[in-house]
Amino acid sequence: MLRVVARPGKEKKLLNFYPNLYRDELLEAPLEAGVAEAFASDGRFLAVGYYDPRASAPFRAFRFDRGPLDRRFFLARFQRALRRREGLGSFCRLVHGEADGLPGLVVDRFGEVLVLQVRSRGMEALREVWFPALLEAFAPRGVYERSDVEARSREGLPQRVGVVYGEVPEVLAVEEDGLRFPIPLRLAQKTGFYLDQRENRRLFEAMVRPGERVLDVFSYVGGFALRAARKGAYALAVDKDLEALAVLDRAALEAGLRVDIRHGEALAVLRTLEGPFHHVLLDPPTLVKRPEELPAMKRHLVDLVREALRLLAPEGFLWLSACSYYLKVEDLLEVARRAAADQGKRLRVHAVTYQPPDHPWSLHIPESLYLKTLILQEDAL
Repeated sequence: MLRVVARPGKEKKLLNFYPNLYRDELLEAPLEAGVAEAFASDGRFLAVGYYDPRASAPFRAFRFDRGPLDRRFFLARFQRALRRREGLGSFCRLVHGEADGLPGLVVDRFGEVLVLQVRSRGMEALREVWFPALLEAFAPRGVYERSDVEARSREGLPQRVGVVYGEVPEVLAVEEDGLRFPIPLRLAQKTGFYLDQRENRRLFEAMVRPGERVLDVFSYVGGFALRAARKGAYALAVDKDLEALAVLDRAALEAGLRVDIRHGEALAVLRTLEGPFHHVLLDPPTLVKRPEELPAMKRHLVDLVREALRLLAPEGFLWLSACSYYLKVEDLLEVARRAAADQGKRLRVHAVTYQPPDHPWSLHIPESLYLKTLILQEDAL
């Protein structure tokens, strides 16, 4: 087994269960890649992980006790992840990377089909060890891989997309609380469906009233819009992805619901609309993937929220989500205050929500918290 040594002071990261050591945090490291033990500069054992000098984080810890990274280890990790998802149904995230002790691996379950992403060099190198354990733990009918994310490119890994095991239909039949979404695999954003917004969609449906008007911006396949229509509200969905809107249309037809659709870039469409809407939902894709992108993206969000507030009915609700670690709740609050000042609106914070339990948030890994949603209500005096 290879050996890496952390620089003095950097051992505290691993002692506090943070899994990554970066190049400038290593005092000693081998030239080759492989399974490695990490030690403090005073010789204390820290963790077992995978070391690769070409990776963005050369050392990633898998376990903080001594032992192999073999099939038995991965089987135990997958079984632990499955136990923690008991009662969450057949459509949920089964593996959430570092927060589940499996750095660089994401696995979503859609009934009998798994959709996975491999995002790190270590997990890619150990594929022949962990993949059989995954099949044993979850017993899927088929597995589809969507390893075409930017994180994989940063690792210097080629894209991998396609069926890697068993039988996988060309269209995923995704079900959520009685609504069915026929999602073509070629369309699938992320791993197919935004499972992380499930609890927000349920909360939203509970708040919508018959006869209200709902604007679902960045709607994708209409998870919010269809729930609004089911409650007897008027729903308008906006997205630039025509194929996603086609899925929404088919899902609405199957459910006997009506959702109006507008194709185009969100900000441009918002500027053409007239209100009022009792609920406006802004759920943009990952806007900030690097810290240096934050100022520009906050300005863009202010523009979006300003238009959303212009369309908001008295005492209406604005739902603002961000799925980037770098955009904090404080940033969203600042964005909302700036936009509210521009529109002369007074708002109250109705609620702040985070990602659901199948997307676990580890106290020791700040990056594992990524989804934040502000629910703001117009609050004129």
